[in-house]
Amino acid sequence: MKKYLFRMENKFNNTKLKRLLAFLFDIAFMMLLAFTVYMLFGLIVKIDSEGYQNFAIYLSLILIIGYLIFGELLFKNTLGKYLTGIEVTGTEKPGRPSVQSFIKRGLLKVIFPVEGLVLLFSKDNKRIGDNWAKTIVVNKEANRLNPASGFVIGFAVLIALVFSFRISMGVAVKKTDFYNTGKKYLTSSGEVKIDGMVKVVNQTRNSVNFIVPVSNDNKDNYAIIYLRKSGNEWSVDSAAFIKKHVVGFFYGYSY
Repeated sequence: MKKYLFRMENKFNNTKLKRLLAFLFDIAFMMLLAFTVYMLFGLIVKIDSEGYQNFAIYLSLILIIGYLIFGELLFKNTLGKYLTGIEVTGTEKPGRPSVQSFIKRGLLKVIFPVEGLVLLFSKDNKRIGDNWAKTIVVNKEANRLNPASGFVIGFAVLIALVFSFRISMGVAVKKTDFYNTGKKYLTSSGEVKIDGMVKVVNQTRNSVNFIVPVSNDNKDNYAIIYLRKSGNEWSVDSAAFIKKHVVGFFYGYSY
């Protein structure tokens, strides 16, 4: 009897914390993956071409929302839950829940701030979606990674995605008309040389500015170029040089 009670207690040990960590990891994982896919499409279709942004943004949203809401249904478990050693099971019938149950608990994730608060103060480790779908999240009894291994694997996955996004962003931007127009403007005199991939891009439908590492006689670290689109042609509005170091990288698009 004591052994059975210990096993039951172990099934719910720290599941609230693990669910939070799994959810945060899944958000970071899917956003990085979606942004990488977003840029990889830019290797086929220029990211400054007409209609690309609408297609790519909606594709990214479908990937992120689809995985967060229906990841457990499609892949049996989300990567975050796998790394933290938890899984979804039925409350009325132990084992993998039905498709209908996964859909119910997935749909309620749309109100995840409310669901998070409900779970935090819940005495039975359930959120609203769990009660509606008759499911609960428990510790896996077999093939469970220890916390250190899960952390290392998860961290490695996120770092790999960061580098994948960085490289795909750099290559995709180099294929654009605005980059090549800006590059020609900077290097036409022969006094400036571009030394690497673009660090920062802020793009709209008809304007863009980007920061790229350069070298010249003044030993500047970066150049920032402002361009505007008229019809199908990009032209440079202005450019300036920056001596301070630009930390990290960024790509942004707005309508």
